[in-house]
Amino acid sequence: MEATKILASYNVDQEIFAKNDGNRGMGGGISHSLFWDSLSPNDIDSARQAVITLAQDAARERDDDVVNDNLGAGRIMLGICAPNIGEALGALKTWVNCPDLKIPKGLLHGMDVDGVPIEMDGGIFIKYSTGGAMTFKEMRLTGRGFDALWRPGDALVETYDGDFSGVYFNVELSDEVFRQYGVLPLNLFMETNNLAE
Repeated sequence: MEATKILASYNVDQEIFAKNDGNRGMGGGISHSLFWDSLSPNDIDSARQAVITLAQDAARERDDDVVNDNLGAGRIMLGICAPNIGEALGALKTWVNCPDLKIPKGLLHGMDVDGVPIEMDGGIFIKYSTGGAMTFKEMRLTGRGFDALWRPGDALVETYDGDFSGVYFNVELSDEVFRQYGVLPLNLFMETNNLAE
């Protein structure tokens, strides 16, 4: 699959860039996050189109009743690392509002306790999943925990003290090839959403 090759190639190039940049920051997070600034607009568009292709493949699998017997097929998970809550939520909004990605919106958990907002200063991590609820029997069969009870499109906000800034993109398709890419730029779909408005 060409989209898989394109994103895997960017992952390799990002590792090389970070190494050459001295792997600055915790785990090389600063260096990894700067990688996308070194690329041309065409390279960034190529990555964006590859993400769209894989997201549309996943959407087809989620919609296909036959494939849905394969638990997890078509699931997309995002891990959004950002220096503050505004940038984290901005990235989440651009991904879920991008019509080409066909990913659902759900509830946002972790920003309040019993309806009282929590002050969130500093780095933020948002975990997002298109995965839906499973029965307890399905949870036992797959070994998945209570995160399997999430509804499609739900996300969880947590504080984060790392140096990475960007989006981890994980796609589970029925071919069971491991696909995790990132960190992709926080603003990868900003232009796409501005054009759609």
